[in-house]
Amino acid sequence: EADVRRLNGLLEEATQALRLLEAQSLERYVDLDRRLASGGAAEIDEGAESTVVAPSPAPSESPVVGRAVDAQEGEEAAYRAAYELVREREFDEAVTVFTAFLADFPFGRYAPNAHYWLGELYLVLDPPDPELARQNFKLLLDQYPADPKVPDALYKLGRVQLIKGNRQRSKEYLDEVIREYPSHAAAQLARQFLLENF
Repeated sequence: EADVRRLNGLLEEATQALRLLEAQSLERYVDLDRRLASGGAAEIDEGAESTVVAPSPAPSESPVVGRAVDAQEGEEAAYRAAYELVREREFDEAVTVFTAFLADFPFGRYAPNAHYWLGELYLVLDPPDPELARQNFKLLLDQYPADPKVPDALYKLGRVQLIKGNRQRSKEYLDEVIREYPSHAAAQLARQFLLENF
């Protein structure tokens, strides 16, 4: 009985440490995403539907162009509103707003980022939901294979698989990050994670 209590205590400590690490990781990614966003608008994924808007001589002559620009601005405003909730650590509300964002803009220019942040958020919720995190990271990989967040999503999938108890699949994802993106920061995180857990 004493051993069981001791093991339960160790498990609780490990769980708390994991949540702390996930929260710290989320903060780093929020900071990175903020810095990237301040450098300019995110690139439109080549696989996503997009509207090319040519300059027009007079806005009143082209109502279609005006609606396309309004839709783009609406998408960006909706994404930034959801992202701001992450920065404010309003994680439950951020999940709701990102989910609504994806319902409104399922193939928009910020859809890959929204899936990534949902994956991150599901890992830091109390209690975490590794399965929903996995689904969002996997969706990013499957639907946006050329997106810049793919290496980070692969790394996170490796972590999620270990949380779910699937060591072999975890190692496969981590090895894939290292093999496919050797100079990316996610590859370094994957190497460190492998050293600490395998």
